[in-house]
Parts: sequence; structure tokens; C-alpha cells
Amino acid sequence: MNISEALGIIKPKIADRESLREAYRAACKIYHPDINPNGLEMMKLVNAAYDLLKGRFGEWKVKDTPDGISVDQAIQAIFDKMKRFTGIEAEVCGSWLWVGGKSWKYKKELKAMGMKWANNKGKWYWHEGGYKKKSKRVFSMDDIRNAWGSCNLETEPLSALG
Repeated sequence: MNISEALGIIKPKIADRESLREAYRAACKIYHPDINPNGLEMMKLVNAAYDLLKGRFGEWKVKDTPDGISVDQAIQAIFDKMKRFTGIEAEVCGSWLWVGGKSWKYKKELKAMGMKWANNKGKWYWHEGGYKKKSKRVFSMDDIRNAWGSCNLETEPLSALG
């Protein structure tokens, strides 16, 4: 996770410690696992973002996001739509959402959510905004996990009919 991704998750109003603390507490109220059933994984992202911003205080400044929605809210919205899909494995690496497993049968639904297919990884991915690769290096999923960290998101288990 880098500073801009952390700012997209926490969203302090100004670049001072008090505003950072207030934004962290506000995010905790939204994503705490006792309040939000999917909040455990998002809370891990919030904590990681807060630790990064707190540790590198003075190296960042606040900018408004163009559409007003933060990365954590966008990932949460997409995950809420697909959490009932069976057989999929969802993972957040930095600010990217990766979906693998038996996801091909949900191709139309995933495309409708704005996800794209990464052929060399065999997974679907979603990222906020545009992305331009700056090198020709090919990253494996393990390289991505090591560089940006990883949180697995859990889908709802199948309930027995009966």
C-alpha cells in the first residue's frame, strides 16, 4: 500500500495529526466487525493505512478524490455485490481487488461490475481509475502480495437446503 492508496482509505480533511485521528475513528465506526459483517477485512486495510500515514507523517498531503468515493468504499460495494457467488476467492492487494477460483461462470456479472480479466494470472481484477504500467516487468501474484500486502475476503458459505 502506498500513501495515495492509504489516503483513499482513511480520507483525512487536512494533513495534521488530529484530522488523521478523526478520519481513522470515523472509518473504524463504519468498518468495525461488530457493526459491518464484512468489516474485518476492510478494518485490516484501515489499520494498515492508518499505520502507514501515522508513520510517514509530513510526507503526504490531502487531495480530493475526483468522484468523491474512496477506494475502500468502492471495493466494499463491489464485494457486497459478489459475496454470494459460490466458489470464488476474493483478495485485496493494495488498492486492487483480485477475484479467482471458479469465477469464470460469473463472467457477465463481473464484467458488469467493471472488473477485467488478467489472462497471465487467471484472475479478474478491479482498480479505481486508470493505470499505466511503467515497466515491462511481469509481476506474479506472489510478487504483488509481497509488495503491497494481501487480505483475503470471505464470501458467504452455502446454506443447506432443507
